[in-house]
Amino acid sequence: MRGRFLTLASDMLRHIITSTTTRPARHCAATALRVFLLFGIATPITGCERGGIEEQEVAKGVEDVPSATAVEEEPRARASDPDQPWIVPDGWNEDPAPRQMRLTTYIAPDPSGDVEVAVSRFGGRVGGELANINRWRGQMGLAPVAADGLESVITRFESEGYDGYETRIESERGVMLASGVYQSDIDQTWFVRATLPDTEAADRVQPDLFGMARSIAGLSAPGDG
Repeated sequence: MRGRFLTLASDMLRHIITSTTTRPARHCAATALRVFLLFGIATPITGCERGGIEEQEVAKGVEDVPSATAVEEEPRARASDPDQPWIVPDGWNEDPAPRQMRLTTYIAPDPSGDVEVAVSRFGGRVGGELANINRWRGQMGLAPVAADGLESVITRFESEGYDGYETRIESERGVMLASGVYQSDIDQTWFVRATLPDTEAADRVQPDLFGMARSIAGLSAPGDG
């Protein structure tokens, strides 16, 4: 059966080729296409205008598909940026070494030794003041404070678009100074925190640390007018 189809197709193609002198090339091509579709023949035709229909193989690599470009992670805000929201105390130096979960780290010189001050930022209120205070107390080896005792261990401050708090947590492990500042327009909370070896060192560093935290909200350091 297939032999008969091939013979018939060959006759039709021969007719197409011999008729190109009397019929337009467009008709020739259209007729040839119908034959190809009918019989599935892949034999090229050479009788149509300009060499007929040609089959070409495109070399590999001619059409390159652009590789996916990785989306660059948005650069983290750092204190060295011109739009940093805090004022760095005199004598404090930024430590370029990266730390996990921090935007940046400052080294505050002190007679007891260099003090590492961590600056971080997280979305929302990070569980709220009570959860943060109790997490820090746990790090200092202290029991959590009850909700009705929260106000006795923090000092609040606020300005338009900002509300913050600061705390000093003393234990046998040392003294932690910590401040949280919520910024409403970006729905994020800034944290400034350090752990000192003793109360004397904490007394020296506290005004500058709390002052830097309050400067995020555009406020002066505690006790400055």
